[in-house]
Amino acid sequence: MKSINEIKPFVDEQEIFCMPEVRIIGKAYRCKFTWEDGECGAIWDSFCDAADKLDALPRVVKGVYIAWTGEDTETDGKDYTYMPAIICPAGTPVPEGLDYRDLPASYVAKGVFGENINQVVEKLHLQGYKTCYTKLRWNAEFYFEAEDENPPKENCSPFRWLVPCVKNRQE
Repeated sequence: MKSINEIKPFVDEQEIFCMPEVRIIGKAYRCKFTWEDGECGAIWDSFCDAADKLDALPRVVKGVYIAWTGEDTETDGKDYTYMPAIICPAGTPVPEGLDYRDLPASYVAKGVFGENINQVVEKLHLQGYKTCYTKLRWNAEFYFEAEDENPPKENCSPFRWLVPCVKNRQE
């Protein structure tokens, strides 16, 4: 089984990785399930404004930005948190003005370009895993840095999905 830091760009197959306990650091926004025109672009622009602070941080996965999405239980599923971020080692100090989430160690499945979250989950089952999204309450899109777009803006670069998962019990 590969480690999360072995993710390679443009590998067009679903893969399962071991992710250690990590801290994602970025800029968190409370969002509704309907986006206003230009809202996503404004969020990424704000994230890009913090690039100097982010570039100084250690990364578990080099050359990758994520758009982490997590559900908030206190809003009955009406809102969620959307956070452009980078994946840092657990316990990394958080620069002033940035937000963080601590994620437990888990397996993560990488879905390939063009697939939606449901297709990723279906392939998980075929590989002997199931999603634990409902328990851990997060998933993420991830973007590889491009020469002309660092970090990505308004979801323009090719992406992959990361979904937390667990191995099915052997019966």
